[in-house]
Amino acid sequence: MPNTTRGASKTTTTTGIGGSKSTEDASMRQAKANANQRPPSSPPRSGMEEAPAADSPSVPGEVARELAKLYALILEKSDSHDKKLEEIRITTCATESKLVDIASRISNVEGRLGFLEDAQERLEANPPATSKEVEVLREKLDDVENRERRCNLRFVGFPESCENNDAVAFLEGIIPTLFDIDFAKGLEIDRAHRLGAMPRRQDGDQSTRPRAIIARFLRFQDRECIAEAARKKGNVIWGGRRIMVFPDYSRMLNEKRAKFKDCKKLLHDKNIRFSLNYPAVLVVKTAQGPMRFEDHKRAMSFIHSLN
Repeated sequence: MPNTTRGASKTTTTTGIGGSKSTEDASMRQAKANANQRPPSSPPRSGMEEAPAADSPSVPGEVARELAKLYALILEKSDSHDKKLEEIRITTCATESKLVDIASRISNVEGRLGFLEDAQERLEANPPATSKEVEVLREKLDDVENRERRCNLRFVGFPESCENNDAVAFLEGIIPTLFDIDFAKGLEIDRAHRLGAMPRRQDGDQSTRPRAIIARFLRFQDRECIAEAARKKGNVIWGGRRIMVFPDYSRMLNEKRAKFKDCKKLLHDKNIRFSLNYPAVLVVKTAQGPMRFEDHKRAMSFIHSLN
């Protein structure tokens, strides 16, 4: 027994060693086969690691140059933006100033509009007279003024100072004889005086026109009698001077009557009878009867049509 066991163990040991060697040989053969089947070997790894190392000194310089260019561009853009911002700021300040001025003007306009609105409300509450109403009032006032003057007459031609500062007594004494009028109740004048300021006479000048004398008669009938006598006599001479008598009208009425001046001249030339009645009505006496005209243009057209 002991001998058999010892031999078996030896055999086992030998067999184990032989198996181990055969295994190693198989591994080596497989490795060689795998080596023969590999693709061509690539450059050694150490070479790949050394290539970047050779270029690494130039990379920081290029980056620095690019960064410098980028910084310069940023500065340029920044300066440009600063200028534009300054222009915007100036424009904004000017706009703000204009807005303040506009706001002040608007406030002023609002104040004026408020005043006008208040004035409009007052006018609506108490409306003024229209132009037509004003014209009517003017005509009425002018009529009242002329009615107040209806007892007056103007005497033109009496030399200055001939009345000896008493025009009433002078006219009361001279009118009856000058116009050949016999006043049943006697001539009574309420008041009389010269019109206007005393004219200044230059040295050696004797041609200064004397001022007219205006007289207000106590009775309207006496005034009408004197005016009619003056029309009938035509030329009235006193002291070598021609004395003319005119009614006393307002300026507005005198202007209306003066518009018929050319009409009267043409009627005189054609020897046609007429009269200019109060207030300003031209009456032309024709064979068909009297024709009344308040418009001087229509009167002139009618006179031209007469033979």
